[in-house]
Amino acid sequence: MNPLKVLIISSVSVWLGAMAFFSIFVAPAAFSVLDRESAGRLVTTVFPRYYAFGATLGVVALAAMVGQLLATGGRQAAWWTLGLLLLMLGLTFYALLVLEPHIQQTRLALRSAGIAPGSGAPEAQAFARLHRLSVVLNGVTLLAGLALICLEAVRSRG
Repeated sequence: MNPLKVLIISSVSVWLGAMAFFSIFVAPAAFSVLDRESAGRLVTTVFPRYYAFGATLGVVALAAMVGQLLATGGRQAAWWTLGLLLLMLGLTFYALLVLEPHIQQTRLALRSAGIAPGSGAPEAQAFARLHRLSVVLNGVTLLAGLALICLEAVRSRG
């Protein structure tokens, strides 16, 4: 198999593995073992690194994909794969650079106003909306990554 293709699949696979591990094990464990405030601070500290890790792996996969396109003169272009990877990167950079800072500001405003995140206060509802958006973006990124891996697996068989 082409080493650049291996790098693409490996980078995206590690990215998805990290997403799944954090979402399935780390975040739920934090909220089950720590009080809500401490768990929130832990997750708030981890998320920028989580997104930066994903973005780094996505850039590695993109560089490998560009290298593959250049090496074949575009004859073996995987346009769907490229589109999925760009979607994943776009969502991840949006979450890292726009959404996460906004979530952190909202969390600080809640904390300074003494409002519980689960209350019906408008600030708490804003936080809940941002959290839902974060979950949706992560879910779309995860599904796009799974589709990318499946497409590359099928392409390698053909």
